[in-house]
Amino acid sequence: MTAPETEHVRLFVACEVPDEVKQAIGEIIETLRGRSGSAVRWIRPEGVHVTLKFLGEVPVKKLPAIKLAIQEATVGHSPFELEFSNIGTFGGREGLRIMWVGIAGDVLRLEALVRAVNAALAVVGFEPERRPFRPHLTLGRVRDEISTRQRAEIEVAVGKMDVPPSGWRTTQVSLMRSRLTPQGAHYDVIATFPLKVLQ
Repeated sequence: MTAPETEHVRLFVACEVPDEVKQAIGEIIETLRGRSGSAVRWIRPEGVHVTLKFLGEVPVKKLPAIKLAIQEATVGHSPFELEFSNIGTFGGREGLRIMWVGIAGDVLRLEALVRAVNAALAVVGFEPERRPFRPHLTLGRVRDEISTRQRAEIEVAVGKMDVPPSGWRTTQVSLMRSRLTPQGAHYDVIATFPLKVLQ
């Protein structure tokens, strides 16, 4: 039996990270969890990744065009090195929403890859991202009901965190499916696109 024409999947494009980076993220989360209690919905470390482009709910029939676009975007991009930089937040002290680990290293190569992915996907109908790309790994999201004072306390706790040294090599781009569950988001790899070393 074939899937109905209206079937959709929630998709994004990302660079995955190796297990040792996921383990380091898990250790950072455990430290922060001790300082902020249940005020934050923490990510599952096994799902951590560098998001290049969020596509949202997409009709299944559009998958072939998306895969072709990502394949074209990765041509001419070779593997590159990334590492942790700092721990920070989005939203400011009073509106604190998201905690993250920043990414350093070959960020210019990463940004060039993001531009290529955006340009290729624009051709198949996805609006290019207007906000500047800020490479990061999300740690957790502050719950809506948390008071301003609690948000400020969490911001202070984040500011006191040391970032463990961690570096990794990015060798491919993945098209990922996101399934939202009461236990949090679960991610499945739909397709991978290797970054080729140019001859």
